[in-house]
Amino acid sequence: MKRWIVKAGTTSLEGLTEQEAARPEPGRGEVRIKVHAVSLNARDQLLISGAYGVPNGDFIAIADGAGEIDALGSGVDGWSIGDRVTGLYFRDWHDGPPAQDQGWGLGSDGQDGMLAEYVILKADRIAAMPKSLSFEEAACLPCAALTAWTALNGDRPYRRPIGAADKVLVTGTGAVSLFALLFAKARGAAVVATTSQEEKGRQVLELGALDTVNYKQIPNWGEIAAERTGGFDRVVNAAGSAAIDQSIAAIAPGGDIALMGLYDHAATPPNFVGLMMKGGSIRGTAVGSAMAFADMAAFIDEHGIKPPIARIFEMAETKAAYQFAASGEPFGKVVIRVAG
Repeated sequence: MKRWIVKAGTTSLEGLTEQEAARPEPGRGEVRIKVHAVSLNARDQLLISGAYGVPNGDFIAIADGAGEIDALGSGVDGWSIGDRVTGLYFRDWHDGPPAQDQGWGLGSDGQDGMLAEYVILKADRIAAMPKSLSFEEAACLPCAALTAWTALNGDRPYRRPIGAADKVLVTGTGAVSLFALLFAKARGAAVVATTSQEEKGRQVLELGALDTVNYKQIPNWGEIAAERTGGFDRVVNAAGSAAIDQSIAAIAPGGDIALMGLYDHAATPPNFVGLMMKGGSIRGTAVGSAMAFADMAAFIDEHGIKPPIARIFEMAETKAAYQFAASGEPFGKVVIRVAG
């Protein structure tokens, strides 16, 4: 079978290599998945750049994938041959707040990912696909979509889930923000998006955003967005800590900032006084649990949500897919088709 490996010591795309390997066999408590599609996340770029540390060993690339079970190991209950599934980004996180010592998820040093014709996963590290989605669409869910779901609702049990009366600000037009827009709109919430590109601003309006704010042209974008709307109940800050002060400026009294993203880091401490005076909160967001994924999948089916896909590449075009994803051009997910 074919697979793509991130080689030990990799610090650039040159370390991403196609290999031939024997088809693996599942052990006790494991399933084998015939992979149909995978999708790229920004963290996949970071993992080949050395930004998360230089890998000590080889690993199969990419966290997010979807396929069908084609073999069961002994002792596996609840799954059958032919079940359509995705992987789960983190291990040992069934429900509630995050488990500790999870590492960087599937497709990282010590945790083989999904970019192979066949992969082996533990039976508790897979989830049923939404019934309404194709393999290519379902491959977009495990990291970006579940992160957006958790950003809007928190960890289970959901103490303050997104509601129809809420106003939501999403930062940028990356995949997490686009999924947050789609989920919030399906709940009936009002959504505003920041962007630096006129064309992407037009595209988020077509997805249902009420307004956009150009953060390159308007440095105090959070303040301006709050003036236009009266402030936000949720800010989905996928940009990183450098955007935290404008996120604080954007929230309404009692508002909540979901913080994720490892890209732009703040050079100074946050405006804690502003946060305190609004009675706001900043909440770290780390993907989500297996039970949260099940909730999200049911919500996707119920509301007919379709993941936005920018482009689908073939497996032989993997390096071109990485380059396209890193270009800043895509609006939506970059998908690699592994099997038809």
